[in-house]
Amino acid sequence: MTKLDSAETKTAFAARVGLTKGRISQLVAEGLPVRADGRIDVAAGLAWIEDNLDPARRNRGGAASAARNPTTLAEAKRLHEIVKVQRAKLAYERERGELVETAAATRTVFARARAERDAHMAWVQRTAPLLAAELGADPRATFAALDRMMREHLEHLADLPLGSFGDGA
Repeated sequence: MTKLDSAETKTAFAARVGLTKGRISQLVAEGLPVRADGRIDVAAGLAWIEDNLDPARRNRGGAASAARNPTTLAEAKRLHEIVKVQRAKLAYERERGELVETAAATRTVFARARAERDAHMAWVQRTAPLLAAELGADPRATFAALDRMMREHLEHLADLPLGSFGDGA
């Protein structure tokens, strides 16, 4: 299956969500959406299972064992099914490239911030002599003032919480 293929056979979908192919067939009879070609759209299937797979529907085959300890066993099975569906959904989102690892995102953000800081400091070094020449000012004093101001500005930016930059939405 490729990243762009969002449909699976019943067998593959069953393996994804940790159920048997027979159980998937039962769920299809109960309303689990299936495409015309007999395959299951992964996103739609995961959403349907999360919305519709309740303890009463899952425990039909285990009524005798559920009767011995109805609360604990039913709750454990319900939680187990929910966890399986959530894991399958996360795996699917990761497969489609919709999720990123926190460590990778953190490394990327810090690398970008470091590159921007370095670019700002390099700008000061390039601009100070030009500004001094244009204004007829002392190049060393101009560089020192620009350098100090840029460092203060970067410190101010570093102190701002990330949420204050907005999410672009």
